[in-house]
Amino acid sequence: MESPPAVWTVAPGADEDEAKDLVDRLAEHLGIQPPQITNGMVMLPANYPRVANALDEVQPDWRDERVLVPPVA
Repeated sequence: MESPPAVWTVAPGADEDEAKDLVDRLAEHLGIQPPQITNGMVMLPANYPRVANALDEVQPDWRDERVLVPPVA
């Protein structure tokens, strides 16, 4: 059984269209259905290393750009 998803947030002040584009490209890379961004939150797989590595591949500067913020443990 797959673990429940993790909630990532769209960074404050981030462009909504840019965030949607990044989430769509990430979903395609991960082989999942594109998740909806709702109230600045998006549900992604709970496997942080897998998601972070995929983000590194689709947008290497994602940490600097601050479009998506990972969940806090």
